[in-house]
Amino acid sequence: MLLFLVVGAYFLWLNSTPSFADPDSFYHAKIAELIKNSGPVKDFYWLPFTTLDDIYIDHHFLYHLILIPFLFVFNPLLAIKISAVIFAALAILAFQWLLDKFKIKYSLVYTILLLLVHQFIFRINLAKIPSLSLIFLLCFIYLLFTNKNKWSWPIFGLSFAYVWLYGGWPIMLGIGFVYFLTSLKAKPFLSALAGIICGLVINPYFPTNLKFYWQQTFQIGLINYQNVIDVGGEWYGMSFFSLVQYDLFIIILFILALLIFFIYFKKSAFAKAAADRQNFFNSTTLLIISIIFFILTLKSQRNIEYFIPFVLLFSSFTINNFLEFKKINLTNQIVKLYFKHQKIALLFIILLALYSPIIIGANFNGLKEDLRKNYNFNQFTGMAAWLKENSDEGDIVFHDRWDDWPVFFYHNSYNRYIIGLDSTFMYLKNEHQYWSWKNITTGMTSENICAIIKDEFAVHYVFVKTGNEKLKNNLDQDNLCQLVYEDKDGFIYNIN
Repeated sequence: MLLFLVVGAYFLWLNSTPSFADPDSFYHAKIAELIKNSGPVKDFYWLPFTTLDDIYIDHHFLYHLILIPFLFVFNPLLAIKISAVIFAALAILAFQWLLDKFKIKYSLVYTILLLLVHQFIFRINLAKIPSLSLIFLLCFIYLLFTNKNKWSWPIFGLSFAYVWLYGGWPIMLGIGFVYFLTSLKAKPFLSALAGIICGLVINPYFPTNLKFYWQQTFQIGLINYQNVIDVGGEWYGMSFFSLVQYDLFIIILFILALLIFFIYFKKSAFAKAAADRQNFFNSTTLLIISIIFFILTLKSQRNIEYFIPFVLLFSSFTINNFLEFKKINLTNQIVKLYFKHQKIALLFIILLALYSPIIIGANFNGLKEDLRKNYNFNQFTGMAAWLKENSDEGDIVFHDRWDDWPVFFYHNSYNRYIIGLDSTFMYLKNEHQYWSWKNITTGMTSENICAIIKDEFAVHYVFVKTGNEKLKNNLDQDNLCQLVYEDKDGFIYNIN
């Protein structure tokens, strides 16, 4: 409880700003509000030029249901902000709980290391799914590692719920399959597989969800069109240099654990007793999962939210097995090593002293800055209000940035829009229309753009965000367009 309160207070301080770092938070707040007021959202007509108009599902359905109690106390934006703090603190608590359940020595050290990883803390503090997803996966690991090759209703139920929680359900299926390969225990994996299949079929969006997951999980998540079109920043890869630069001590610990693991693998140290074999299976599972998430993080930086905790889990389990097997008192060994290798020890201490301010600064100042910038609660409120008053319900608004759509959608679901959530959804529905929108908004197409917009998209209103001078100048020079509203956020043009 003390850990939850301390971490919760830290996360509350990080999030104590009226803004979101990620625009998707506005989407989640709005969908939760719509479910609270009208029930599950089935017909998603707000983005008619995307595949979501045809095969929309709420692939965070359980997450949005969990948010609803918060909506009875707070307004939707504040509700999702407070829930993000609680869920992030619970994720840290779940990590510590898992280590304690397996009697990992010095467990709090690993939790503190987790708290010092800038990218990880940033991701789980976003007002979206990462923290809840991690909690489910940590519980899943516990159920797998404590299962004695029996059918498990808890694993079935958790897997079923995870499908309703998050479109990334293949993560849980993959972890279960890795554990099956390393331990050859089929029943836990079959329990998870059955839960996931039932979660897909016994679903308010079945069978449309199968088509959606093909797009979301495989075409956007795995194949990814980042080399063809603009996608969300989280889908772009993280360089190995950046990973080492920000997470040096995590990488050092990982390398140490790898050395210990492969020494034991060579000597078959864990094959002497059933408990030792189980420890070996657990470490092997965590190692393979860590390697997979390492590769995925290099491909898409959003996977850092899984890579870091699983690396720490592998390191803690492996090092703990080593200490138990050798019956080593780590404190005494550190003192002995210090006096035996004073030069190396001093070098490490100096490195720690130099690197610690960078870590602390990134976590306390950098994190707060990262979580407060980008999207203010009141952004586009003037635009949204003007459009509600001066347009007909369902009128389509042409806007110049796909990632601004969730903010508009939250403040004004009265109108419809061109593109949102991910530009891939528009690209997959109609490549020609996507490139037409892209070329107009970036200034590549500069002549007769108002006629093109009206004829191709049936639009009467165009929104230009402050800073997009190319598009604004092109609209100002087009006689078919007239500036009808402006404020600090941007400009609205009417096509005559």
